[in-house]
Amino acid sequence: MLQGCAILVFTISLNGHVFANTCEDDKCITAMDIPLITQLNAPLKAELDISILTEQLKELITHEVKQAVSVVTKDLAEGIVDKKTQSALENLQIVNNQTISTFLKEMKDVTVRKRDLSTVVEKLEGDIKQMKEQQKLAELKLSSLKSDVTRSTERVAMTAFVSTYLSVSIGSVVKFSDVKFSEGMGDLSTFKSTGKFKCERSGLYILSVTLEFDVNGSEFYINVNGKVFTKNYKQQQSGWWHSSSAVIAIELNTNDTVWVQVGVKATHVRDGLHSRFTIIKIH
Repeated sequence: MLQGCAILVFTISLNGHVFANTCEDDKCITAMDIPLITQLNAPLKAELDISILTEQLKELITHEVKQAVSVVTKDLAEGIVDKKTQSALENLQIVNNQTISTFLKEMKDVTVRKRDLSTVVEKLEGDIKQMKEQQKLAELKLSSLKSDVTRSTERVAMTAFVSTYLSVSIGSVVKFSDVKFSEGMGDLSTFKSTGKFKCERSGLYILSVTLEFDVNGSEFYINVNGKVFTKNYKQQQSGWWHSSSAVIAIELNTNDTVWVQVGVKATHVRDGLHSRFTIIKIH
């Protein structure tokens, strides 16, 4: 700033003086006539070469102008950058706020959908559990139905006769060893040798027994698993043959055993077609 003032004062002080430019071989020299006065007040004239000073002044002025322009440009650029930075930050903040708001809304929507999905899953699990229970019940019913169908279609039947004249004591088992017909009976040899029928297929059975005696007051029992199921008594004149019959329906399970047993009096049982035992599974 002081340099600028010096230049200004110096420039002002040169007003009114004569400048002269001399050029030689493309080199110009700027000269200035300066009047001088001696001690005797005699006028003198001096010629001062100010070319170098002029160049220095130009360089100084150019440097100062450039520096001033640089400062102004820098301030202007910094201001522009500050404004753009502030605007960018504001836009970024707006975008961030919008993004966060959108994210929170989507998270809320996801939570709601997750809760709804959880409810749907729980309902489906309940429905599946109920369906499994219903399927289990249906399978049980189907199994029972199949069992009923199988039982109803199983053919079990037998008709057997007393093969020889028997003289039996009290409590003896009557043996029907002459089997005329059998269907689905399985082990007939045991029945023939012991007179006892062992149930192999459970179901509803019809049992029919006819015995012909020649002793007055003879009787027989149909015995199931060692318990008397029915008792049949016949009163007749001694020496005469008389028949006594019994027909029952009974539910037999697998391995139940049925036989015919003589009652409280020893007697005779007539053979052939007169004494027989019939078993039929009806369901």
